[in-house]
Amino acid sequence: MEIIFDIKGSTGIIILNRPRALNALNLSMAEQLTKKLKEWEKDNKIKRVLLRGEGNHFCAGGDVKSVHLSGEHSKLKRDFFSKEYALNLQIKKFPKPYLSIWRGVVMGGGVGLSIYGDYRVATEMTKFAMPETSIGFFPDVGGSFFLSKLQNNIGKYIGLTSEVINSRDLLNFGLATHYCPENKLDDFIDNYISDGVVGNYKTSISSLFSDEKLDFINKNFSGNIHEIFNNIVFSKDPYSILNKLKNKCPMSLAVTAILIENSKNKTLQECLESEYSLSQKMTARRDFGEGIEAVLIKKHHNPQWEPMTIKEIDKNELENLFISNIDNELVL
Repeated sequence: MEIIFDIKGSTGIIILNRPRALNALNLSMAEQLTKKLKEWEKDNKIKRVLLRGEGNHFCAGGDVKSVHLSGEHSKLKRDFFSKEYALNLQIKKFPKPYLSIWRGVVMGGGVGLSIYGDYRVATEMTKFAMPETSIGFFPDVGGSFFLSKLQNNIGKYIGLTSEVINSRDLLNFGLATHYCPENKLDDFIDNYISDGVVGNYKTSISSLFSDEKLDFINKNFSGNIHEIFNNIVFSKDPYSILNKLKNKCPMSLAVTAILIENSKNKTLQECLESEYSLSQKMTARRDFGEGIEAVLIKKHHNPQWEPMTIKEIDKNELENLFISNIDNELVL
């Protein structure tokens, strides 16, 4: 079973159960989760929900490898993203306490399953990232919503660089709500299951973002990708940020910068609907397949992007990616 549902007392428990795939979310899991949450929403015996991953990791994201392997015009591309995004909005609207254990890898689609719930509990092992620019895609599952709401351009930095964020910084940025050390996790979960108590501990993990670095990000990550690159170069790049960006897909970087910049005043529903149209266009581009092959299948991490640099980006192609058409519309 790829996803396990259980009930203990008045707590509904969901376990993502694909540990060999780091619990990556596929279409079947999204459909099952959608159905179960609808059922539990109406069940007065269920007072709260707990979501966790089997093994040492929460969820490495959506199963984009299967989406790529299904072919350019496959129904899976439409069904997976439409149902995943609908599930994201369903979780946002879920009326009962919803807690996720952010243990180990928490990335992409896994963020979408948890970020809209009431509680996100990080541990010293948490590795959070939105890594989509590495595979010719963009931070979806509402990434344009929650990243654009972070202060001081830190959301744009996370979305562009795919940098892994630790528990201390997740708490500082407001992405995680609570912290629990690994050796207290069983007790933490038991207390939540038994009476809904959400414990909280202090973390000794150090921040990877000094005040100076945060100030640098705030000053230099405004505007489009060309402006951001120029800002970093002009400032002599004291934090080696260009090195983090060098293997990222140029078109993904351009799309992500625009998407986050333009979503600051949008609702989650509006963001997800825009992202769906964009998802269908981005997965049809050669870069998506190139990124999946380079990072997830062959794992040589040397993708040959088209174009290879941001200077070569076709302005008309970039603008057309944001023009919706009836074939790529999603109404949530």
